[in-house]
Amino acid sequence: MSANIIIPVDFTKAAEKAADFAIQLNSKFNSKLTFLHIIDSEDNRIAATASLSAFVSKLSLGSFVSEQLVVKGKFLEDIGKIADASDAALVVMGTHGERGMQKVFGSYALRVVESSKRPLFIVQEESQFHDIKTIVQTIDLEKESVQVIRYAAALAKRFQAKVHLVGGKHDDSQFKSKVNTNMLFCIDQLKEQGVEFEFHFLERKHFDDNLIAFCKENKVDLLAATHYQSTFYAFSDKFVQHLIMNELHIPILTVESAQTSNSGQFGAMFG
Repeated sequence: MSANIIIPVDFTKAAEKAADFAIQLNSKFNSKLTFLHIIDSEDNRIAATASLSAFVSKLSLGSFVSEQLVVKGKFLEDIGKIADASDAALVVMGTHGERGMQKVFGSYALRVVESSKRPLFIVQEESQFHDIKTIVQTIDLEKESVQVIRYAAALAKRFQAKVHLVGGKHDDSQFKSKVNTNMLFCIDQLKEQGVEFEFHFLERKHFDDNLIAFCKENKVDLLAATHYQSTFYAFSDKFVQHLIMNELHIPILTVESAQTSNSGQFGAMFG
């Protein structure tokens, strides 16, 4: 089975941006693109099918293989289930929000993350596509924080990108040891893929703001962070939600730690 990228479509500008990103990503991979629209009633199928066809017809697909799916279900809850059922390699999703509403739209995206075993590439309505040359991977105390590294490493290898591993500074020896252990795990993964990398430790006070400042200084093209809910530490669901709606409009690659599955299809696409 060829690798498959799923693009959820709700006919918003954010969905148009996600489709644009998926197409440009796919210029290096030539995977199948699946445009997915979810309806809440069969009564809407005919109109939705026509709307999805019109949406796709405006895209510059070139010779890419693509398909259009209209499925009855719940948009946020069922995207992940459909991606899993189709053995998708990646979901490329758009998110949007006005000032004051960013947390709401960020949490919507997280509901998709939480329902899927597949990595999500999330872009904002204002995001601009750049060849991925610089990736920031966040590192935390929790061992789950490094689960996204295999996906980040695969992307970095394909794009010949440099990865910056970024964690928080700790004075406590036990906490420092945990972060260092996770950092070393990531370094091993990157060395195995032959990916160039650096590692950095930022001040933990206002860590998320310090991270965004680091991204701005280093002209980062992609943020990678594992999402997980059960933690007392900084990299909780709210942290990833904040990254999704970051003010620099940097796309984020994320995966739900509790539901991470075999990355065979992802490897097939990016290997």
